[in-house]
Amino acid sequence: MKKGIFNFLQSILGDKKKKKTFEDSLSNNQLTLLKYRLEKYMHQQKPYLKAGFSIKDMATDLNIQPYQLSAFINHEIGMHFTDYINKFRIEYCELMMRSELAARLNLKELAFKCGFNNRNSFTAAFKKFTGEKPSDYLKLH
Repeated sequence: MKKGIFNFLQSILGDKKKKKTFEDSLSNNQLTLLKYRLEKYMHQQKPYLKAGFSIKDMATDLNIQPYQLSAFINHEIGMHFTDYINKFRIEYCELMMRSELAARLNLKELAFKCGFNNRNSFTAAFKKFTGEKPSDYLKLH
């Protein structure tokens, strides 16, 4: 009962104690540096091509706590980890589809080559980021 009243009063009066987030504890320079390190890591190492790649793997590679990396990607990049990784996978896939290599692969093989665990998650991500099904994209390009 007391907890309910406290929550009600808090909602009316506003919470005076703002929780300090990971981003609050970093300067703009530190945030910029982390963003740079993350982008460099993604483009040079291409970790998204590893099936089953997790935020824990990425955090270990970047020497940061997983919860901090998750907060950074959510707030500074503006997407969840899975979407962030899938965006890179789909961009890579689009490059492959425009090359001659794609002509020799079926969609399941292409999905695995781009880091997806199965064709369904590949198809859903592809449609989310391109607006087209992979098979339609191949026909058009």
